[in-house]
Amino acid sequence: MKLIITKNQSKGIIGGVSFEVFAKIQLSEEEKKLIDHYKLHNEILFQKKMVIWGEPTDHLIDVRVKHLVDGTTYKCKNLGEVLGYINSLKEACATLKTYLEVAKSFGGEEWIEY
Repeated sequence: MKLIITKNQSKGIIGGVSFEVFAKIQLSEEEKKLIDHYKLHNEILFQKKMVIWGEPTDHLIDVRVKHLVDGTTYKCKNLGEVLGYINSLKEACATLKTYLEVAKSFGGEEWIEY
């Protein structure tokens, strides 16, 4: 799995700057089959209120498998939001990777030594 992030900026009407973060994942055929087989498209990978420069906000970040598979754009007002989205997307991909590793493990034994 590869996470592809594209960042863009544009000038607003009154001279401000706005930002966009586009994210999409590139999957192997095996990963696509696992997502389809286990119906993971609507699975929530990351959901929490955004924190900007250490301060919590009312803005909720919700990242689902289908958002990453189809690609989605997040509009941001400042660089703090850009960083918040990028970190959230990375965490969501790490969660999806764990899901897929567990999905691949069915049909065998796992020995855990302590």
